[in-house]
Amino acid sequence: MSADSSTAPAPRDPAGPGAGAPGRGGWTEPASLLPLRWGAYRPRLVAGLAMLVAGTACVLGTTTYSLTLLLIGSLMQPAGWAVLPSTIGRRVAVPLPVLGFTWLMLGGSGFAWCYAVVLAAWLLVRLRPLPSFAVLLLPAAWSALLPLFVHDYEHGWITIVTSTAVIVGAAWLAKWIAIRFDSWQSVRTLRKEPRRFD
Repeated sequence: MSADSSTAPAPRDPAGPGAGAPGRGGWTEPASLLPLRWGAYRPRLVAGLAMLVAGTACVLGTTTYSLTLLLIGSLMQPAGWAVLPSTIGRRVAVPLPVLGFTWLMLGGSGFAWCYAVVLAAWLLVRLRPLPSFAVLLLPAAWSALLPLFVHDYEHGWITIVTSTAVIVGAAWLAKWIAIRFDSWQSVRTLRKEPRRFD
């Protein structure tokens, strides 16, 4: 047990029974070990992720005849980042840049590299260790290959479906890397300042 553990409040384990504990052979999401000022970890994670997915889908589904979707998505996506359990600083830093790059995705396959920005924000908010950010090469590489297959704007759905699959796979790979590197250590210094958590 570290010397600073006696001064920091004992974090709740909202992940529920069966979750691993650092130093006991298991692994738990670092964000689930942070004291939250409101709500519980799992409901906030599910609600935040749902709003992110729905909000991004609304933005990407926008046409000149459905501008209302752009407004709805532009409100839902930042709300999703705000709800996700993480440190305040990380949740505040990502919404506007990510929303801006999501708007750029409306430009078609030439802007598929913007998916890497969304993935980077997810890794940041989920407290992934630095080595896991290597997975950003996957959406970047896919965006370079996409123009070989997608030539017309009307085939933009191919860009959306395939790029989404790539970043979801990359996010899972990043989690695997985090487990190998024990990303609990990435928030060890933050545990000394619980007031920064929310």
